[in-house]
Amino acid sequence: MQVSQSLKRLRDYINTNVSDVKNCKWVTLTYKENMTDTKRLYTDFKNFIKRFKYSYGKFEYIVAMEPQARGAWHCHCIFIFPDTAPFIPNDTIAEIWGHGITKTKKLDNIDNLGAYLTAYLGDMDFSSCMEEGVSFSADDIKEVTEIDGKQLKTPKKIVKGARLCMYPPKFNLYRISRGIKPPVKEYHCYSEIKEKEGLRQPTYSKAISLIDSEKDFSNKIIYEYYNTKRQ
Repeated sequence: MQVSQSLKRLRDYINTNVSDVKNCKWVTLTYKENMTDTKRLYTDFKNFIKRFKYSYGKFEYIVAMEPQARGAWHCHCIFIFPDTAPFIPNDTIAEIWGHGITKTKKLDNIDNLGAYLTAYLGDMDFSSCMEEGVSFSADDIKEVTEIDGKQLKTPKKIVKGARLCMYPPKFNLYRISRGIKPPVKEYHCYSEIKEKEGLRQPTYSKAISLIDSEKDFSNKIIYEYYNTKRQ
């Protein structure tokens, strides 16, 4: 439950602070060895940020740490620049990181960026679960389609939530820079929200029904995310 709540907070931080994906870079930092030391993980990232800022100036960041079944760690970073993000060759980022390979991925045409990125931290590829011996049920398997920078669609299977049990107890799975704004929550009646958003479609929707037949009570809680920047 603690990891799930952390992922929800992380999702809200991302959606609050990313208004234009053109100003962002999403970079994954990996280790060439099976690095399992969580203290070293954050020390290495802190030193990387110092070197990265020396080369590319002012930016904010949100970083999340992802474990693998064998205990290895890697980092998923969102760098948020004041304007359009500069072009940085992946080899240059890897050189600044200095501990293994890096991967830079485009974030074009994504409405709910927070949900898109946090899914990587909770779910696992079906093939990875099989290779690493992660147990799961058939109900946890979901088919999705990935779209790369060339708009090529690749179908794949994932196992929902398979990675959640891999995080150590009380582990701080994400960190943010000082300039990152905290999310602000407001509570309204569903009818008020629909009136405000008009015909705009939600980027995420979930409904939970509450029923007590003995007391003749029923209600529904609706969760919806909207991209207010989209017309």
